Amino acid sequence: MNVRERFFRLSLRERLIALALLVGLALFWFSAVIGGLREHVDQNERTSAELEFQQTILSREESVEEEIAARLKEMDAGRSLTASSFVESVDQFSRAVGLRPDIDPVETMGGEMVSVHRLELYFDDVAIVPLIDFIRRLENDGLPVSIDEMLLAVNERSPERLDVTLRLAGFEFEPGPSGIASAP
Repeated sequence: MNVRERFFRLSLRERLIALALLVGLALFWFSAVIGGLREHVDQNERTSAELEFQQTILSREESVEEEIAARLKEMDAGRSLTASSFVESVDQFSRAVGLRPDIDPVETMGGEMVSVHRLELYFDDVAIVPLIDFIRRLENDGLPVSIDEMLLAVNERSPERLDVTLRLAGFEFEPGPSGIASAP
């Protein structure tokens, strides 16, 4: 007996239940196929967007290279910061605006052309104005320093003041045949 004959030997109620079960299974399978197809289309769109972005970057290669060369010419290797001069400069800037931060030891990541010195400062119970003055001095002095992270929290004892954690990076440009000081 084949499947068709068995199906028609069932009572009407059994046939309806079997059809409902088959339709349910078909819908379940169809929704899984559609979900997989949707996921594939989304992945394809993300890949296309990433490829378009990479092509845009690659098409700008010459202008980026020219800009890097121009900035390297402008860069004064004498303005680079050793780990000790970085700490000294940050300490001078903070004292000039009346702040006394706790300073963690410097962490240095050496590189072929540039060494990056990371420094973490903690200001407890500080007003916002001296903090802004300190940050402006860092930005406007011309030293190769960047602010990596700044965490502000309201001081629990006096809510009009702040507790601040500031993570800075200072850059030391390496002289020599492969360093920035010798770049074209």
